[in-house]
Amino acid sequence: MVIDEVLVETAGTSLHAVAVAGGELVETALEPRQLRGAPGSIYLGRVVRRAPEIGGVFIELGLARPALLDVARDPPAEGSALAVQVIEAAAGDKGARVTRRLALEGRLVVLIPGGKGVSVSRRVSGEAVRRKLEEAAAAAKQSGEGLIVRAAAVETASAALAAETEALRERWREIETALKSATPPACLLDDGDGLVRLMRRFGQAPRFIFDDAATARLAEKAAARLGLSAAIETEADGALLSRHGIGDILASAQTTVLPLPSGGRLAIETTAALTAIDVDSAAGTSGAEAMLRTNLEAAVEVGRQVRLRNLGGVIVVDFLKTPAKTTRGRIETALRRALAPDRVPVQMLGWTRAGLFEMIRTRARTAAIVEVI
Repeated sequence: MVIDEVLVETAGTSLHAVAVAGGELVETALEPRQLRGAPGSIYLGRVVRRAPEIGGVFIELGLARPALLDVARDPPAEGSALAVQVIEAAAGDKGARVTRRLALEGRLVVLIPGGKGVSVSRRVSGEAVRRKLEEAAAAAKQSGEGLIVRAAAVETASAALAAETEALRERWREIETALKSATPPACLLDDGDGLVRLMRRFGQAPRFIFDDAATARLAEKAAARLGLSAAIETEADGALLSRHGIGDILASAQTTVLPLPSGGRLAIETTAALTAIDVDSAAGTSGAEAMLRTNLEAAVEVGRQVRLRNLGGVIVVDFLKTPAKTTRGRIETALRRALAPDRVPVQMLGWTRAGLFEMIRTRARTAAIVEVI
């Protein structure tokens, strides 16, 4: 999926971005301008409580609530100081989730201090292309570190990849220096700048349009720092998304019921445990072919809505029950194709005994995890 442009509206302390490809809205993102404890941020924390009942320990980071660190075995003692990285920001009454596997995210590569080997984003296809990227990363990598090559590096020269790797390496040296004198809780790397996160996320887009000139100027600086060649434009006349025909589409992504072309509909309901999507047929619809057509339309729309609504966790879809079980393969194929452009990994678990289709979409995490799962 090639993004044509990204439209960004400023709304107080937040940035609302939408990505457009081929005239269609394909992805949305809502980022606070500044977020404490954002994914990617690195802290020196202190263990405040063991929680063997959930296989983890709670780490004090200096945020509103302690963060949870999953520990499979040998949990660290209370009072221990640990360097950790946020992989899920705090939400609701839950604190952040962190990992001890630190990773520094760039636009082209992810540097893993203390890691080993080279891997390439799952979003890169073609054996020859992957091999070329692996060779470039192997040449840039030093002993005692791992590298993940991101999809954005496909059209990039090896020299640029090596330069970004060295810049990330220098950032890690600064973190190591700060670690020597820091007293927990302390933030060692703040990745809370929402504008930088948006520019990095949609870095392959050739054009960004902002509704605010001051934000656009900051975006130009962020683009230069990230090595982006995107054009930065400003349309400061208000209602940017509506003027580009995006407003109604975004409104539809907030509704719980969506129509399908043949007259059927989707009903989407998200709870704390999962998202349930129900497929209904049009009134008076009968026959295997009509039901299959509705299911195939639903599969396409499910793939689209999952991205637009940024649904995460367990998702179950109750398709229309068709007389022939062989049609399940066609429905699943249509759903896989609809989800193929998604930058976030989706694990297709398949059909349950009750006839529901179940899948899990990874919740927002750092690129080191998201791009290679």
